Amino acid sequence: MIFAGIDEAGYGPRLGPLVVAANALRFGGTPAGEGWPQCRFLCGPGPVMVCDSKAAYSSAKGIGALERVVLAFAARAGGCPSTVAAFFERFVVDGATETLSRPWYACAARTLPQEIEAKEASDLSARVGETLAAEGYEWLGAQLAVVDETRFNEILERTGNKAVLLFGRNSILMRRLWDAYGRETIYLTADRHGGRKFYAGLLDIAFPEARINILYEDDDDSAYRLEDDEGRVMFVRFKVRSEEVDSAAALSSMWAKYTREILMRAFNDYWLSKADGLVRTAGYWVDAERFIADLLAAGVVTPAQASEFTRWK
Repeated sequence: MIFAGIDEAGYGPRLGPLVVAANALRFGGTPAGEGWPQCRFLCGPGPVMVCDSKAAYSSAKGIGALERVVLAFAARAGGCPSTVAAFFERFVVDGATETLSRPWYACAARTLPQEIEAKEASDLSARVGETLAAEGYEWLGAQLAVVDETRFNEILERTGNKAVLLFGRNSILMRRLWDAYGRETIYLTADRHGGRKFYAGLLDIAFPEARINILYEDDDDSAYRLEDDEGRVMFVRFKVRSEEVDSAAALSSMWAKYTREILMRAFNDYWLSKADGLVRTAGYWVDAERFIADLLAAGVVTPAQASEFTRWK
């Protein structure tokens, strides 16, 4: 049995990238609970605690808690990545080249880790492996899709719909999971996309070869079963606050947020180097308007130039 989770960071802001992350784990034990099998690991207090990224990160706390978890897992796939470029090469399956080519994201050479020591990540990686194995889990890897603002706007122009853009990045990662692990039966939990309740039509477009059965479509949870003639089976649910009930989804929320914050550091450093007195932004709508106004007032950019790194929606 394969447990997988997908979550995003940066869907709502006006500045900065959208990052969608997926994690997969093989489970050899007997799942607890009735109905949808529970995926729970590394939930308790400890040096590596898998939780909703919002509980692990704030601008005051910094990225240390996120980095400790993400790089402890990343180090299990060939050692702790030493640069942003190495991290992207290993884990970003969509959007890496486009994102790092933007001058405000030209951070490929920056070293990792940024707030913890590489040795700590390596030491924690061994502990993570031991703990997972003791609970019947094997981490299979993480995959990321990154959409910078320019590409975000280009996709919006083609589709006219922000929700379609988000599902499209999800479907890239879902298909990769389906192709790699579908014959082992996948239980995939993803965060609900805004207020969307019905996903069968979108899944039919993403998986034309699969037969799709609707298991249920409730106010906070929608679930489906996909099966094809090659023996692949995947159960997919889109659940409100999925990261609170599913550790694979929570782990993906941490990967997505960590990746976005690494890029936001580069974004802020780039623009703050252009004029004195500028104040960093997290990219959310009201503060983004303030940041753009400050750049315009300082003569750093023209309105046309600002539109190159500003989302339309």
